[in-house]
Amino acid sequence: MKIGEIRELPEADISDEIAKRRKKLFEHRFSAQHEEKQRAGEIRQLKEEIARMKTVQRERQIESEKGGGADDRG
Repeated sequence: MKIGEIRELPEADISDEIAKRRKKLFEHRFSAQHEEKQRAGEIRQLKEEIARMKTVQRERQIESEKGGGADDRG
């Protein structure tokens, strides 16, 4: 999922997608211990997607704090 696609999602959907990808990441890591075939590429991709989503969440948090803080100073 690209950053532009993530930015279009509502906050609740981003949180859901992060949870799904964390679960998938856990499953891949768990199964990697028992399989000969490693899924390093898939694990890396999941970690990158989670990081992108958390970045968008943080951007939104900063933006809301900035917007809320400006009103309090007046």
